[in-house]
Amino acid sequence: SNKDFVGETLDRPVKERVVGTLATTAVSAWLGARVYRVHEVAETRQVLDMVASIAGHRPPAVARRGLA
Repeated sequence: SNKDFVGETLDRPVKERVVGTLATTAVSAWLGARVYRVHEVAETRQVLDMVASIAGHRPPAVARRGLA
């Protein structure tokens, strides 16, 4: 949730930490985290859905190209 370590790692102020925060969320999800405190709810939901699909835990929302 826009933590200091994201700012220090990327040298970004709070308002510019969304990408770093979402990357951290993706890695955390991949490693098994199941609880998140977030500010960008919709963006985080997309990241978590994508990670779950990549990991094979969730089918695509729509399968137009036979990717499922």
